[in-house]
Amino acid sequence: MITAGSLEFPLWSFSLTLIVVGLVLTAPVSYRLAKAGWTCRAPRAALVLWQALCLAAGFSVVAGLVLLAVEPLGHTILGAAWNWFGALLTGSLSIPLWRWACGLAAATIAIVLLVVLGRTAALTVRRRRAHRLVLDLLTGPGAVAATGQRPRNGLATARNVRILDHAAAIAYTIPGWHSRVVLSAGLVDLLTDNELSAVVEHERAHLRARHDLLVLPFQAWAIALGRIPGVRLAGGSVAELTEMMADDVAAARTSRSVLASALAKVALSGPATPTSPHRLADSPAIAGTAVADRVRRLMQPRPLAASRLALVGLLAAALLAIPASVLLLHWT
Repeated sequence: MITAGSLEFPLWSFSLTLIVVGLVLTAPVSYRLAKAGWTCRAPRAALVLWQALCLAAGFSVVAGLVLLAVEPLGHTILGAAWNWFGALLTGSLSIPLWRWACGLAAATIAIVLLVVLGRTAALTVRRRRAHRLVLDLLTGPGAVAATGQRPRNGLATARNVRILDHAAAIAYTIPGWHSRVVLSAGLVDLLTDNELSAVVEHERAHLRARHDLLVLPFQAWAIALGRIPGVRLAGGSVAELTEMMADDVAAARTSRSVLASALAKVALSGPATPTSPHRLADSPAIAGTAVADRVRRLMQPRPLAASRLALVGLLAAALLAIPASVLLLHWT
């Protein structure tokens, strides 16, 4: 029984409420947030909300099942879970079958999510290392392999810039300890010096902020629960928001109009070859499905009002309060 002021209600009802909240956050709420139009006006705040929603959704479902499994063994979730595992190891755990099922379901969900996240991270690191090694063999700092031209605007001496002999206009990053900014010869030929500077600033903004780490959990979430529409859209939405954040940094360091011009030129030059070996699936690029929206927000910025930003912050805080409240929960 949980006591809240003068009210008392059974723990099982609270547990079921948590599970329902987690499922609602995972599906319809994630879907609506991915489709929301305001997020492009405040990408940083939207990313904070996405992270809070992802944490609250997963934690709510797992914690709700855990509470149902361990209720008779303690008065707090951590203490009861500790007693549950202790009794399990000593063979003295005696609980109804349905509580066993809840505990097994909670453990399965938690293990699957953690294993998928770890496997995704390991594969990503391995792919990046291999990609970087091949890239360094094929190119040198600032070298354009088959064009006979030297990169403009100081790119020839840039420490972590690599130029690929590729006709399509491509720009992306390889994050990590030994990061790389990768530009194609087609991009260098297409853009002016100022536009190239804006593109490089955009890509370096990804590296400085480690946007790849922001996107990684949502990629793992999509692998584990990709059949749920809201989860499937979450990864794409987060990736687009990181592009907009990098746009804002690059625009502040160069010019909004110059960066918008570079984005438009790349988009109009045609898509890169989908099977290009030089493109990492998880590498943020300057071209994508939301280029028109990005150009529009650069040329006509409409930042979200302070009152609405505060509301987004309150929503994120409320979502983060769910795990905190469960960890501090005490029942009799």
